[in-house]
Amino acid sequence: MSSTTTIQAPVTSCATQRLPSRSRANYALGVLLLAYVFSIMDRQVLSLLVGPIQQSLHVNDSWMGLLHGFTFAAFYSLAGLPIARLIDRGNRRLIITVGIGLWCLATAASGLATEFWHLLLARVGVAVGEAVLLPGAVSLISDLFVPEKRGRALGVFGAGGPVGVGGGLLATGLVLGYFNAHPLTLPWLGELAPWQTTLMSVGLPGLFILLLMIGVPEPRLDRAGRTTPTSVAPSVPLDQVVAFLRANRRTFVTILIGMGCYNAAVYGGGAWVPSYLVREFGWSYAKAGTVMGLIMCVSAPLGVLGASWLGEYWRRRGVANGNLRVAVLASVLLPLCATPMLLAPSAPIALPFLALSAALWVCLFGVGPALIVEIAPAPMRGQFIALFTGVLNLLGVGVGPLAIGLITDYVLIDPAAIGYSILIVTLIACVLACPLFLGARHSFQKSSQQARTWQPAATAAPSLSN
Repeated sequence: MSSTTTIQAPVTSCATQRLPSRSRANYALGVLLLAYVFSIMDRQVLSLLVGPIQQSLHVNDSWMGLLHGFTFAAFYSLAGLPIARLIDRGNRRLIITVGIGLWCLATAASGLATEFWHLLLARVGVAVGEAVLLPGAVSLISDLFVPEKRGRALGVFGAGGPVGVGGGLLATGLVLGYFNAHPLTLPWLGELAPWQTTLMSVGLPGLFILLLMIGVPEPRLDRAGRTTPTSVAPSVPLDQVVAFLRANRRTFVTILIGMGCYNAAVYGGGAWVPSYLVREFGWSYAKAGTVMGLIMCVSAPLGVLGASWLGEYWRRRGVANGNLRVAVLASVLLPLCATPMLLAPSAPIALPFLALSAALWVCLFGVGPALIVEIAPAPMRGQFIALFTGVLNLLGVGVGPLAIGLITDYVLIDPAAIGYSILIVTLIACVLACPLFLGARHSFQKSSQQARTWQPAATAAPSLSN
């Protein structure tokens, strides 16, 4: 496995298919990478609009945490598993295209909101649309490249996550700054608030990807555009997926909950640190987005690639749970970097620690999926990746931002104390995550071995209607 691999996928049915040409496969990879970047940008945009939305819609930090975190996470998780099973057998290009259109339009529609519940409803659309991309893209890319090149291709795709984080913050900061100085007036709508035009400006360009998706090949379709029976792998019965999960529940529970706790710190910090910079140092949201975006564009890729390299280095040295070691190390280092960042007396002192924290925020973007790939049988990895992202979003995206808002409003009762709220959640999340990762060490190798040797149980022959 290449040291740059961030996501791995199962070997699917490409052996029974004639692979598209190298140029078409690379084109598809580029389009899916671009879609991933836009999905993260659309997900990230709210972190810089907290203050303007609060002033316009008169909501507190708790309601913003609900909007930014829990609502998105709950619907992403609910939609993820049914979509993953559909992706296992359906036209992935079409499913991904529908998802892209949904989340882009929902992000743009957020800019028309005049009530809080309008934003909440639009956020549901973003969540359901984005739940399509990761399992769909991983499955499709795994069928477009031969096994020898699949790891590198998926590594390139996975790099879109941190690029989207940095690019989203940078673009949002620049766009928000422009519309603060040049308010936009539209027919029938009148003058829009800068946060409204920012949401529309970030969401609508993603629709261009719909045109690019036309050229993405789908190996499951023959030259006439019909689904071929030999190109669709038989779906593993759900009871067999549940049976494997139950047999290896110690490994999955500790890793999934551990990753969820760690990501509560990650997404909580990512959602509220821009507001911390504004409230603590008197920055504008536009400046906070621009500075954080530049930092993330450098630190985030280094964090992802460095963590993946370290996990692979340990594995080459014979450490079977090398990726798990990286997770333990990250949960120890993040509080050590976040504490001086959030207690710094001035911005120049805080920014170097923000750069280190940013690298640690995203360092498990690659290691996390790699852990799941190691302990999930190939025919059901797509569903386990969907389970992984669902739990990650529910605990990380759902709990982290909301908990920080609640602590600020009802425990510290001071918006200026947002830095202490972020620190409290970071410390608690990492203190919980570290022992969970350590607790998975003994069962991890056994689960990995069972995943490699798993064979489907005998089932009745499917009917022709299936």
